[in-house]
Amino acid sequence: MANKFIVFCLIVLVLWGCVKDTTLDPGLECMVVVEFVLTEDNVQTLYLSKTRGHDEIEYPTINEVEIKLTDITKRFETDQFVRTDDNQWTLEYSGIPGHLYRLEVQVDGQDSVWAEQKMPESVELIRAAIGHVTIPPDYVGYGAYYYIDDVPEFLLIRGEKKGKGSDDFLPVEELCSDYPGVEDINATGKFYDGNPKWRTGTALEENLEYFDSPVAGMVGDWSYMFPNLIGKELHKDFLFISRVDDNHAGLDKLYDFSGGKGFCISGSFDITQVNRDSNRHIINYNEYLIYSSISTDYCLFMRDVYQYKKVHETDDLSSIYLRDNIHSNIHGGLGVFGAMTSNKMEFYGNNQLLHNNY
Repeated sequence: MANKFIVFCLIVLVLWGCVKDTTLDPGLECMVVVEFVLTEDNVQTLYLSKTRGHDEIEYPTINEVEIKLTDITKRFETDQFVRTDDNQWTLEYSGIPGHLYRLEVQVDGQDSVWAEQKMPESVELIRAAIGHVTIPPDYVGYGAYYYIDDVPEFLLIRGEKKGKGSDDFLPVEELCSDYPGVEDINATGKFYDGNPKWRTGTALEENLEYFDSPVAGMVGDWSYMFPNLIGKELHKDFLFISRVDDNHAGLDKLYDFSGGKGFCISGSFDITQVNRDSNRHIINYNEYLIYSSISTDYCLFMRDVYQYKKVHETDDLSSIYLRDNIHSNIHGGLGVFGAMTSNKMEFYGNNQLLHNNY
């Protein structure tokens, strides 16, 4: 048999239309493949396909489809999904954090496949910018620290930045953190170092002074901004964090960094740094960190995908559903029904004030 299905674009946490062909063993029955991650966005997207027989030439065509999404918590059935492509259906609906959902799919008169998923609660964060005293009494670097009041079971952090001269957002390719629960499923083998690569400033605002080389008491390269991250491993496209014993909660005050309660994040962002007098101003290119709490099934799915890629040393995911290679919670079928909530924060805000000698 062979399988033609849509796989996840794990980098940006949405589904996409990349069709893969899979050669399956003879004798396996045709199965429905469902891939759906419920989010808080206004429109949800579901991908649906079927495996094909080993001796079949054409891929099975999906004709009649009935999709039901039910909010079990509210005992409410959503509106109907609308077919927007051969293998794609959309629904105008926003998932509700903390609610339990049931997905049922019936294809061409076959038995229904189904799954249930609880949507995680939203991620609550506090961001604080602080300075590092490295050349007293002035700073030569600073960092953005983050706190999570209640760390979710599985947290995924990715970055995005607007391309220069463009309105399109691009993924931040490398990220690192000193958070103790970062997993190595997408570790690059490269490390955050202290070698300065000074960025040339651009006159984004008038009456601000920019520097393209080290200046005593002035802000420089990202590694100088985050000296406590030097030596931390870089991760490709996102940071994946499991719950740890120290959940970095219970702060006495915003700037209490004792006991490792705060954690720092940096990566391949395009920051222009400026500095004048006691106020440290930062101009960015619309750069963001996106914190996503993901459901257990989606977490297990992602872990298996990246373990598969690592073991097979390939980005070809065309065989990921074969022989129990990957987690699936679809009863009677293949694929995954996951859920996630997200909180988007500026990596830096304009005119961020950093407190001197704090």
